[in-house]
Amino acid sequence: MVEELCQFLTPNNRIDVRAVALAEILGLTGTPEGLLALSSVQSIHSSLISLVTDSSEVIATDACFALINLSSDPACVKSLLGLPSLVSTLHKVIADKESKLADKATQVLSNLTRDLASCGQVHGQLQKAGIGVDSLVSLLCQEGYNLAGQDLRFLGPVLSNLSQLQVVRKEILEPEKCVIQRLLPFTEYSKSIVKRGGVVGTIRNCCFDTEHHEWLLGPDVDIVPRLLLPLAGPTPEDLADDDIEKLPVDLQYLDEDKTIEPDVDIRTMLLEGLAQLCATKASREVLREKNVYVVLRQFHKVEKDRACLLAAENIVDILIKTEDEINIDNYKEVEVPDDVVDKLKKMDECYLND
Repeated sequence: MVEELCQFLTPNNRIDVRAVALAEILGLTGTPEGLLALSSVQSIHSSLISLVTDSSEVIATDACFALINLSSDPACVKSLLGLPSLVSTLHKVIADKESKLADKATQVLSNLTRDLASCGQVHGQLQKAGIGVDSLVSLLCQEGYNLAGQDLRFLGPVLSNLSQLQVVRKEILEPEKCVIQRLLPFTEYSKSIVKRGGVVGTIRNCCFDTEHHEWLLGPDVDIVPRLLLPLAGPTPEDLADDDIEKLPVDLQYLDEDKTIEPDVDIRTMLLEGLAQLCATKASREVLREKNVYVVLRQFHKVEKDRACLLAAENIVDILIKTEDEINIDNYKEVEVPDDVVDKLKKMDECYLND
């Protein structure tokens, strides 16, 4: 029986006995049958969490690998999150500057937050442990924080996943804490696509809350250049000076070596963030003032992905209209009949499959 392995993981056993039992469990986590067998054995889950901080590096490493595999399975996640010490233990490892297992701990946390319901449980454990989302942002944003060569890149996806929750977005968008401002420079972070993608996903999610748009677009945050710059290539030679000078300063007179974000998923999220900022009349006027259309027009000329093209076209279609033509203060307050929604979805599908 799988449960019997748990007795060999306790500290009173010799290290070689614990290592053999742990190796057996790790092997089981690598197969669907093994995950199924382990999914409800909470005693083993609890032992693995304890072993993450074991004094033996080999034991702690194997425990982390086992938790990475377990946390990739939805059934196991449900059992793991039933253990109140899980998230605080992972955070302890992640926050330890000398930990060689910090990246593996962030992978577990990333897996645990993939599902929206699980996100709520993880956030609940963070709150009970007195760990704020701003502390995770601080860890992510400190280059060289970990002295053992761990880059904590998976904190990016963790934040992106957690920011699906409105309560988390509220923490990130707290003006006094300046949390989102610390994330903005990472929209062009070149050292890790995982970290960059996670940050962009987080920022995109924060754009869904229209009550914060005025602040996000204003001088305290100035979010538009951070979303737009990764989508901009070199400034076209035939672009009029008047058009260039209407752009945010960071987007004016870009050099020939300026490249567009290479990852299609990240490009899509950047466009989704900009699309959310088109919701209200006041926000649309700001986007027009910043000449967002000019950058997207050029982006559209070189983009190959159909989904990205459609996302860019949707934004352009809004911005080229006058407010008299739109005649709606807030798009999100408009109730669209279900049959119209279905028709629009089919039109998008036709475009994407053409």
